[in-house]
Amino acid sequence: MTKAGLLALCVCAGVAQPVAAQTMQWTDKGFVTVNAGVQVGSHDLTATQSFSLYDETATVTSSSKVKSGGLFDIGGAYRVWENVAVGVIYSFMSSDSNATVNASIPDPIRFDSPRSVQANASGLKHKENVLHLDATYMMPVTDKIDVGFSAGPSIFFVKQDVVSSLPIISEPGPNVGAPVVSGDSETAVGLNLGVDVTYLLSKKWGVGGVARYTWGSATFAGTDDSLTLGGLQIGGGLRVRF
Repeated sequence: MTKAGLLALCVCAGVAQPVAAQTMQWTDKGFVTVNAGVQVGSHDLTATQSFSLYDETATVTSSSKVKSGGLFDIGGAYRVWENVAVGVIYSFMSSDSNATVNASIPDPIRFDSPRSVQANASGLKHKENVLHLDATYMMPVTDKIDVGFSAGPSIFFVKQDVVSSLPIISEPGPNVGAPVVSGDSETAVGLNLGVDVTYLLSKKWGVGGVARYTWGSATFAGTDDSLTLGGLQIGGGLRVRF
């Protein structure tokens, strides 16, 4: 779906090129957009934690897949020159995932004889609060239809749950309890590219759809690699002109 969305963005840009030669002047001072939709795509996350047990080191490795989730965004821009507007968009996305936990647990009697244990953790939360700082080129196609092409940097404020430990509740076994989940917050800078199509129902009010691709990466406590943020966002909603 991500590849299809990127292809759609490229097709929109390609179709717009011959039309751009006869572009109408955009006369509004600015706009406000409100969208609901979905962010598609999934990203792998592996986290390794260790702790002392029986005078040795126990290791817990969890593997999860951060999935797609619901999206909400609101933003606006103000015209600064001809058909060019600058503005900001706030977007929020969240999803839940499950993790497979593999642990190496020391033996309480035999030294250097670790035992393998498996467990599962559910409900690991992922949240992205993002500010998109965009420049938008507005291209009126007809009196009622406008297309906006936007690009700019994105600032990601991300919260991610990871498995931090696996409690040992009884021996021999070992028998383990529910994995302990802790949250981490990170800030990262990325980018975004988007196409927004508006159909005006009146001079000031309209509806529209947006396809936006966002990208960033962040490293959380205990994780082995950085987590890719963002993805293809598809949504629609209200448009206001002023």
